[in-house]
This record gives sequence, structure tokens and C-alpha cells, in this order.
Amino acid sequence: MSKTKTKRARRELKRDANRKIANHQKKLATAAKPTKPSTPASKKQKTTHESQSTGTAAPTPKPHIQASQKHEIPFDTYDNILLVGEGDFSFTRSLAVEHGCANVTATSFDSEEEVQKKYPSFSEIHKELTELMPPVPLHHSIDATKLGAYKVLRAGNSDRGGAWEGWDTVAFMFPHTGGLSTDVNRQARANQALLSSFFSQTLSAHKGRPFLRDGGKVLVALFEGEPYTLWNIRDLARHTGLKVVESYQFDWEDYPGYAHVRTLGAIEGGGAWKGEDRRARMYVFEKVGEKVVEQSKKGKKRARDESESDSDEG
Repeated sequence: MSKTKTKRARRELKRDANRKIANHQKKLATAAKPTKPSTPASKKQKTTHESQSTGTAAPTPKPHIQASQKHEIPFDTYDNILLVGEGDFSFTRSLAVEHGCANVTATSFDSEEEVQKKYPSFSEIHKELTELMPPVPLHHSIDATKLGAYKVLRAGNSDRGGAWEGWDTVAFMFPHTGGLSTDVNRQARANQALLSSFFSQTLSAHKGRPFLRDGGKVLVALFEGEPYTLWNIRDLARHTGLKVVESYQFDWEDYPGYAHVRTLGAIEGGGAWKGEDRRARMYVFEKVGEKVVEQSKKGKKRARDESESDSDEG
């Protein structure tokens, strides 16, 4: 066995062990957690508002998710996973270390220098991810609206053997263009443009090689409520050509160590709301293979022809 393969095998064994330990601890914590009594409406605390300069509505408080309501984590251990638009890379760390995902590649829109400046937590996370054997690939200055233009992303994780067939999963956690405007509608249009271009890029191909494999998943996490509901993410995905599979309540506890960070960076001295205290949803989309699309078109044509034939006979 080559040195590279030996290192990879050791890394995967370590991640498998960490994942099993994390899952076991989670089960114990869930079993030991007492059921919280409902709080009377008169005693519910008022939710805090974001800064008025962002033009956003009040955050929706995060509810407790019962064990029976929990959704299976959509990241498989050996899937080729691409994370887009990472902030401090704490989500990357959670997948690679806590869940043992062996083929994670992560990107940020900001340069490495900008990430260091925006997020004080990045240095420690970067050290941990780069010390894994082999290290988790981190790429900076990557625009989510131009994914197909980057050769390093078209080739996938070179540490994985076999022919490249495209990414299995591409995820964009809490995308946002930042405070471009105080106008809610203008902000919504800017974020719709961001998501539409991102969806299109996942369906792109280069020299006959797809960016996302047929049947591959595109995942997007968004906060609930306005202004995020104004983005109409399901319609954006459908118009791009992706199949809408499902959406479900996002459980922050499923990803130990993950903390949401602002697009504009950390606020000096702390303050503001925390993403982990808000209700959010995970949206799941799927790339439908060309054969499936062609069969669907033929089926629709056949149904149309039969309908016209019945009309003529009448």
C-alpha cells in the first residue's frame, strides 16, 4: 500500500471512530434530556431584532426538536462533498471531524487574509483541518456564481481513486450577499441572483465532465421567515433545472462545533443575534440525469399525442 493510501486509511479510521463516539454521545444526551413544559404565551420572551440597517425582520426563535422529528443527516461518510461560501469553516470541521466525512472540500468567497481578519475562530479551525492526514482541501477567493470556472473544483478531490464523475453533494450554508442595501426587495433580488447562478453552476459541465453527478444533491440552508421566504428558493431551483426533493427543519445540534457567522464578519465586542438561536430549514434539490429528463419528455409527448388523437376521433 502506498504512503498516500496508508495516510488516507488512517484518517478514515480516525474519523469513523470520532463519528461513532459523537453519535453515541448524542443518543445518550437525547435520552437524558427532560421534556420541557410548554411556556405560556404571556411569559414568552420577546425576540430580538437585527440591526435596522440590514432591513431584515425579527429572528424566529429556534424550537426544541424532538427525537422523533429529527431528520437523517444528508452527508454520507464517503461522498465527495463540496462546501461553498464557508465563513470560519466550522461547518467543514463538523463534517470532517465530528461526522467522519472523508472527502470534504471547502471554499470561501473571501481570500484567506480576509477570512483571518473577519473570523477570529478561523485560525484554530484551520490548524485542525490542515493537520488531518491528508489535510482537508480549503480553497479561498471562490465565487459561488462561477464554480465551473475553477479547474481545482472541476477535478474534485484528487485523493479519491477512480474516474471523476462529479460531486455527490454541493452545499451552501446560509448564503447571503451581505448588507448591499437597506431595501428589503433589493436585497431579495440580489440573493435570488446569487442562488440562481449557484444552481446553474452545479449543473454545468466542462469537456463533457459534469460538475455535479447525475442524481447528485444540492443543499441550501436558510433561516425561516422574512426576508428569506421572499427569495422563493424552490422556484429558483426548479427554473434552473433542479428537482425539488424536500425541505426540513435544520437542527443545529446535529453539527457539533458549528456556529453561524455573519457574511460581514464578527462584530467587535460581540453582540447581535446568534444564528444557532434561530429557526432554520435545509432545502434538498437533486440533479436529474439526462436519461431521466429524456424519458420524461418522451412520456409527455406520448401523452400529448394520445390526447390529440382522442380529440380527432371525437
